[in-house]
Amino acid sequence: MEVWEELRRTPWLWNGFLALFGAVAGSFASAAIYRLPREGLSLTRPVRSFCPSCGYRLRWSDNLPLLSYLLLRGRCRSCGTRIGALYLLNEVGLALLFPLAGQTWAAAEGPAALVLLLVALTALWIAAGVDFGHLELPDQITLGGVPFGLLAAALVPAFHLWQPGAVPWGAALLGLGPEDPPRLLALASAAVGGGGAFLLLFGIRALFSYLLGQEALGFGDVKLLAAVGCLVGLEGAAWTLMTGVVVGAVLGLLNILRMILVVHRRRLRRGRARSLRSTVHLGWLLGRQIPFGPPLVLGTAFVLLAPGATHHFYLQTWPEWIQSWIR
Repeated sequence: MEVWEELRRTPWLWNGFLALFGAVAGSFASAAIYRLPREGLSLTRPVRSFCPSCGYRLRWSDNLPLLSYLLLRGRCRSCGTRIGALYLLNEVGLALLFPLAGQTWAAAEGPAALVLLLVALTALWIAAGVDFGHLELPDQITLGGVPFGLLAAALVPAFHLWQPGAVPWGAALLGLGPEDPPRLLALASAAVGGGGAFLLLFGIRALFSYLLGQEALGFGDVKLLAAVGCLVGLEGAAWTLMTGVVVGAVLGLLNILRMILVVHRRRLRRGRARSLRSTVHLGWLLGRQIPFGPPLVLGTAFVLLAPGATHHFYLQTWPEWIQSWIR
């Protein structure tokens, strides 16, 4: 622990180490986002990374986070095919996110807490990437997140006991109190949080699917929220869902507007003028379906990185805003 604290007291070394570790995690995330939704591929088969275009097996020098992409100018060394910028985005994104996580409660809690937090953030990043590109959430993360959340609760109760003296909602529902052991409170919160989050979103999915006459929500989203409940408890899952709904609604509206403009421009180029109503209707049909996984991931990240601030926002700040608007 002395080495840990000494490292934290040296900001440039601490942040540099986490940024480097994040870039490596981003490189892994790129491979996972490509492999998980495809038949015949897995995280371990084939072992070495390869070019999706020509199948060239990358050497270690071709797989250096950030550097390889820049030195090769975003192209395959063998066939010259352009490599998507998303690979670089994954590495840069996690290289920035990891130092941010290193400034949160987890670093103060200890190495185990920070490692579990970084693993969770990487898994969530991968889930968002897969859902964004393929409209599906991988079971390896959604179902695998359930035992991971239970393990995190057992090893680091602070994932659920982030507020001194407070009893997690799930533990309180089972009749537990502040006098009970922290690990028991965290495990109870994880178990009730996972089950409660699953039932909540499953019920919402069933209700809106019935009302709309079509599937309103993917089952992968239900499984993801169950994993979130195991990781951060029932209240954390609730804040995640509320954030996801708001962010998803905003993104959905922007996507519909984008598709309306796309339809309008294409019709103008083709000289096929149509009524505004027809253009809006087609844009709405094309733009209304967006993946719900990324908004849920964003909500989970808020809860993981700033649990106290998120809890305070939804229980105090937000209600005060509503009351001020009503007045």
